[in-house]
Amino acid sequence: MLDIEIALRTTAAGAWSIEIANALADAELVVEGVPVARQPGERPTVATFVVDLAPGTHALRLAPPDADVVEPFRVAAMADIQTALPEVDDVFRAISAVPDARFVIAMGDITERGEIEEYALFDEQLGALAIPFYTTLGNHELWAPPDRWLTRFGRASFQFQFKGVAFTFADSGDAGLDPLVEGWLDGWLDEAQALPHVFLTHMPPIDPVGVRYGAFRSTRDGHRLLSRLADGAVDLTLYGHIHTYEAFANAGIRAYISGGGGAQPMRWDGIDRHFLMVQLDPAAPGGIGPVERRGL
Repeated sequence: MLDIEIALRTTAAGAWSIEIANALADAELVVEGVPVARQPGERPTVATFVVDLAPGTHALRLAPPDADVVEPFRVAAMADIQTALPEVDDVFRAISAVPDARFVIAMGDITERGEIEEYALFDEQLGALAIPFYTTLGNHELWAPPDRWLTRFGRASFQFQFKGVAFTFADSGDAGLDPLVEGWLDGWLDEAQALPHVFLTHMPPIDPVGVRYGAFRSTRDGHRLLSRLADGAVDLTLYGHIHTYEAFANAGIRAYISGGGGAQPMRWDGIDRHFLMVQLDPAAPGGIGPVERRGL
């Protein structure tokens, strides 16, 4: 869901063409309570509307008709595309083939080095994905100036709610959380206290195996974050960075590492490219159903 307020002077009034990328295929635009017809387009995730706006302030809302209906739904989750960027369209097609998947939630490292050409290729590959892709960044995006990310996707730490479930994305690309994000997290945890809550970040706060190369740079900071997530009643934590699959618990919270978007897999694990399907049922205790790993 996206709520926008537009204030127009007389010189700006008239016919507006509004294009919103990375939108749900069934998303509708409502202006002052009146639905606006969606224009046909090449991608189901690009929503275009033409609307006449008079001078003054207007409230716009983009959302699917069932956005506020509390009922079960599924999302896909993945991380660490990196070197498989030229062929990640096969993963996107596999996700698009899941008939009831609403959107993808991702834990970063969509590029190998944050190069402009990689971002251009990623946008091209999204043409194979029929649902939106929401992600934070990973450490590989930080190989390049951060403006390359910010000018394309905006903040890497954010929260939204959908159908009674809260999703919180936190940027841990430098192996920790920025103090600014720490402050935001307090509010996000409070706002989602009564909801099923999914928390995503790139690096696991604590390495569940202990012999990998992936965790927060400060063990104390990792434990402190997990303590806050437990106190905030988070129900599910999702991580990437480690190029394998792990199902475990941290601070009593269900946790999964899914780093199989395409980066070089961990040796001898037998875990290759994959994504997760996450069942969410906000009316059930805990709100989180089965989490299924799907290989290609």
